[in-house]
Amino acid sequence: MSKLGRVHCVVLSVLIIYTFIAWEGVKRDERSLREAEKEASENGQPDPWSEVKSVENRQDAAEGMVKVGIPLLVTVIYGGILMVLYVLPVLVDKVSEEMMGSTAEVDDDPLDEARAAVTEGEYADAIAVYRRFLLENPESRHSLVEIAKIQRDHLSSPAGAISTLEQGLDEHEWSEDDAAFLMFRIAEISEEDLADKDQVIAVMKRVIRELKGTRHAGNAAHKLRELEEG
Repeated sequence: MSKLGRVHCVVLSVLIIYTFIAWEGVKRDERSLREAEKEASENGQPDPWSEVKSVENRQDAAEGMVKVGIPLLVTVIYGGILMVLYVLPVLVDKVSEEMMGSTAEVDDDPLDEARAAVTEGEYADAIAVYRRFLLENPESRHSLVEIAKIQRDHLSSPAGAISTLEQGLDEHEWSEDDAAFLMFRIAEISEEDLADKDQVIAVMKRVIRELKGTRHAGNAAHKLRELEEG
């Protein structure tokens, strides 16, 4: 903390302490007054000056409010100014740092280069980036699927897309859902792009065999019945 900041802290502390002492003094005077009134009431002696004292008490109460209210108001205003000058900028900087940190994390996405290459029509470069990422992260289904998508949609090579998916499917141990996704994608390309019914049937049988007892196997069995009936 700077020297000026320490001075501000000292001044604020003094104001707070002074306000507290003033408040305690007013409370102490009120207690003394109540005790005196109670004592006079218990003695049963009428006080000829009660009306005058009542006026004085009201004046004392007003003076007490001023004695406490002014330093309290100054303390609140002074504290608010320090909050705006010192605390608020720190909070703003902290929020900005968090936001910039989040932006940096997004900017560091290693696949941004591949997406940019696709946008620019550099499909071979995009595939190369995805393949490098896939070598380091063999569980990245996204990268594998994106390579096949580029081959199918942009390079007009559905056979190459199928080959990519089959190779990835066989070279890595996938979760149940990922394996089913890849096999159904192979079947989809085989049916829609190559009209290869035999290939689709073979893939559906593989799903039933390798994912026996799952909903994926049930879907494959349903698709297989449709193919056989057609």
